[in-house]
Amino acid sequence: MIGKPERFMEILTAARSVLAEKGFDATKVSEIVERAGVAKGTFYLYFPSKLDLVFALVREMREKILLEAEKVIGSQSSKQEELIQVIKAAFSVMENYNDVFPVFNAVSAFKTEHWKAEKEIRRPYYSFLKSLIESGQKSGEFRSDLNTEMISSLIEGMVEHVAHECFVYDSMLQIDDYIDTINQLLSKSLSNND
Repeated sequence: MIGKPERFMEILTAARSVLAEKGFDATKVSEIVERAGVAKGTFYLYFPSKLDLVFALVREMREKILLEAEKVIGSQSSKQEELIQVIKAAFSVMENYNDVFPVFNAVSAFKTEHWKAEKEIRRPYYSFLKSLIESGQKSGEFRSDLNTEMISSLIEGMVEHVAHECFVYDSMLQIDDYIDTINQLLSKSLSNND
């Protein structure tokens, strides 16, 4: 990154505020730089476009999810409990971004090259889930006949869908209701016990 990390964060914080108020389409770079107290040229030193700035917010959220998920490993008595705690950690972080989650949702609808960038942002969490499931398989707690790549993708998809339901579409159900159901579903489908 060119420039100062603190300036990057000032712009990101200001942008988050404006995006939360106005949404992606109505937000102008001029409003972001005014709120951040920087020149427009400074914005472009850090972010080639407004969309790149949104990806930086998504990346920041994803990094925090991974940090919280990593704290869970080794703290539970079973891999199933660790998996549920990892999922809870993801929801907790996403909830802290609920002000801009609708913006993330809108950005997901852009062109194919942006999907590739978004997929790269998601990869570390997906890899983390895959590793956790493989660990559960090696310990004998999880069924070994399940494809870890597919299971990881499905879990990540469930988490994303529930976050959209709760933070974009204002679901009548609470996150804890979803977590309980996900726990039941995963414990029955992953468990090596008959």
